[in-house]
Amino acid sequence: MPYGTDKFTPYAVDVIFTRLSFAVWPVDDYTKKEPVGRISVMIKQGDGKAVKNLSGYYTFTNLPDGIYTVVIESDWYFSEEKAVDISLLDSRKPVVEIELKPKPSYPFPDHATLVRGLILNAEQAVNAEVTVPGKAIKTIVDARGEFVLYFKGNEPESITIEIKKGADVKTVSTTIEEGKTISLVIIDFP
Repeated sequence: MPYGTDKFTPYAVDVIFTRLSFAVWPVDDYTKKEPVGRISVMIKQGDGKAVKNLSGYYTFTNLPDGIYTVVIESDWYFSEEKAVDISLLDSRKPVVEIELKPKPSYPFPDHATLVRGLILNAEQAVNAEVTVPGKAIKTIVDARGEFVLYFKGNEPESITIEIKKGADVKTVSTTIEEGKTISLVIIDFP
């Protein structure tokens, strides 16, 4: 008996082949694990929405060789874009890993070591890069002027935070302590 859907009716003699073009493995930058919440993975070229398999990979099939722009959007993470050249990927394991930076609204655990900031003139600072010089810690300012920096396993430590957009730079100093959240209100940027 054939099995029918609204798109096709396969029969016992029908065989459908697909070729994995590449897969995307999004990684939560805070936990280094699979992201939380809804994740949308697509490519800009054509009608390219990924299909998530049971292992958590977002897959694209039957694409011709070329360069594709992967776009990841989510409620909890900043949007990410990455160019992928299929011809440069290992054909036995065509996987692209993309780290996702949590937004300030991300559900951090209560014991997280955080610095949360609010820039009052948000329109000047949207998409400004926020870093801690000397550490591999960075994020961006969202549309409301908020940012969050997260630290792992730190003793009390004085840090300098640098907020940069184009030629405009603002620095702020504070002290972090493991398991505590520091809140900063920045009146002016730059």
